[in-house]
Amino acid sequence: MLLAVDTSTSQAGLALYDGRVRTELVWHAGRDHGRQLMPAIDQSLNRLGLKANDLTAVAAARGPGSFTGLRVGLAVAQGLALALRVPMYGIGSLDVLVSSVAWGNGPVWAVVEAGRGRMATAVFEPDGDSFRKIGSVVGVDLDSLVRLVQERQHGERSAIVGDLDQEARRRLGELGPSLWLASPALAVRRPAVLAELAWQRRERGQQPGPDDGEPIYLARSQ
Repeated sequence: MLLAVDTSTSQAGLALYDGRVRTELVWHAGRDHGRQLMPAIDQSLNRLGLKANDLTAVAAARGPGSFTGLRVGLAVAQGLALALRVPMYGIGSLDVLVSSVAWGNGPVWAVVEAGRGRMATAVFEPDGDSFRKIGSVVGVDLDSLVRLVQERQHGERSAIVGDLDQEARRRLGELGPSLWLASPALAVRRPAVLAELAWQRRERGQQPGPDDGEPIYLARSQ
């Protein structure tokens, strides 16, 4: 059984996965990840009649996102992995977002909140059955995000998914029908997707690397 935790932003989530989604939980944690995460893990395990010793792998979202939130999730995942002697996989939060979108027509922008009115974003392109990140993760405000998306469109269809408030949706919607905005429900970072990405790495026999426990920071701001 693999446990996946995501504390990248004010949204927190966890999932238990063994090739199928056994449980998935998403909630608004605000800045209280440290107090809420372990009880949520215990409750999810108990609901399935499991104990921590039943876990064979752990995964955590690496960000970008809230510095403090990320540290909580990564610390909990690393602590469990060390205590249970199981592998701990780190998965980028933007990779989780883009992997949940059924889209193969062009580039996809993934966005997470980064605090103080800013966002972190990167663009991905379809690559077979998955997506490949193009360029670096960057920090933007809303004006910069609209400009970046507009500059890259070049008449081709694209999509955007992630943490977008009503004003961001209004501004991006003005770019026209060539940009598809994932609805708020479809834009939730799903911890089950995080779990599945980690599970796939494990099934391929891929061992965690030295960066798996390290948070992903912004390369630059726009």
